[in-house]
Amino acid sequence: MLKWLTNFTYKIEQRASEDDAVYQIACKYYEEVVHKEAVLASITETDHMLCIGGGICPFSAILFHQNTGAKVTVIDNNEECVPKARQVIEKLGISEYVEVSHADGACDSVDLSAYSVVHLALQVEPMEHVFSHIEAQVKPGTKLLVRRPKKGLGAIYDKLEASSAYVSHKACNIGATFLYIKEDAQT
Repeated sequence: MLKWLTNFTYKIEQRASEDDAVYQIACKYYEEVVHKEAVLASITETDHMLCIGGGICPFSAILFHQNTGAKVTVIDNNEECVPKARQVIEKLGISEYVEVSHADGACDSVDLSAYSVVHLALQVEPMEHVFSHIEAQVKPGTKLLVRRPKKGLGAIYDKLEASSAYVSHKACNIGATFLYIKEDAQT
């Protein structure tokens, strides 16, 4: 992922976490993306989602909950983001439904058995490693939503493109989201 894009996103999220008007404007960027992803994966209030890569202001996790009623757990490997993200969730009054923790999506410390949907943010790095780890650990039937940039697809996309549905996005840096469903090992 381009370092400037990650830095730019961080700055926007920092401002959005401090200013309600900036939050509302920045949130608009994700509304259509999250709506399409929720429809693609048929997410409902019975789902428990894991969002890997929430940042300071976990817009996607918030919108997934608000649009579907799903319970959402957000993890981020940047320790500085977690307390700020928790403040945003608390301020919105949804901490009962959206939880934020410090963890790395590529580590075994995250118990993936509780999640019916796992969402990987565009800035997750290294994407191929995290995806492979998650895909190997989740139970059959788990849905994985993987955001991809408009350009520069990597090695996991052969597998995703061959077996996955996807939605395209108009967002300036998010090109598409792939849906991968973990198959039963006997299939």
